Amino acid sequence: MKSIKQIRKVTAGKADAILSNGMDTLSEMESILDKYFKMTKLSEIEAHYETELMETPAAANESLTAAIKEFRDSVAISIDHILTIERFISLHVPQMEDGNNFGVTVQLTISKFLKETREELTKKLEAIPTYYATRAEAVTKLSIPKTTVSKTTTSTSSDSTGGKDGDEKKSSTTNVEEKKTIDPDTGGVDHRLKHVVALDVQFYNTLRIGLMDCMSSYLTVLDNMEKNKNKLTAPKGSNGGNSMGMY
Repeated sequence: MKSIKQIRKVTAGKADAILSNGMDTLSEMESILDKYFKMTKLSEIEAHYETELMETPAAANESLTAAIKEFRDSVAISIDHILTIERFISLHVPQMEDGNNFGVTVQLTISKFLKETREELTKKLEAIPTYYATRAEAVTKLSIPKTTVSKTTTSTSSDSTGGKDGDEKKSSTTNVEEKKTIDPDTGGVDHRLKHVVALDVQFYNTLRIGLMDCMSSYLTVLDNMEKNKNKLTAPKGSNGGNSMGMY
């Protein structure tokens, strides 16, 4: 079983790796922003989505769905890194004693920021299922023509005796397939289509802003770590001890 000292050392190594590779993580987020959220004018993305929806009204918005996956991964990675840094700080809180507590104040201040940032990022992930549910409900109201298929099978048989060829038994089967297209009431369909498009546009913008916000928060986390690394690691100085405790 690992000791607290061993866990502290492993966590410190993970925190150092996050700080060392942080700019690479940010660059990946930047690439996602450029690839999936290049359009800044909502009217442009609206026109793009309208074209896609008119072709297949009931289909998912494939480009937005792809963007959601990338956004979700970026936010999840950021949360994971924040949790690691939170653990790193908590394991370096010194033993409770009087005096020389400025370093501990730094730890608590940054820990508070990390917790608030993590909670905000978690809310961004929680918005994804809500979008899918809302869009699914809107799509069901599009009044898309429905085709029903009915099949009828008729079987007949007959027996005869005597005759030229002797006794005979005959049977036949007839299959009839009927397709019927039901055209629903088309009143208001145009507005319903625009409603679905509006939901997609709104969520596109939510994701775009959310990703930029995630990048800013992640950068601030790295900046706080870099500027205060000594205080976070040894809040009472190199001779102040690193025994685990609480303030």
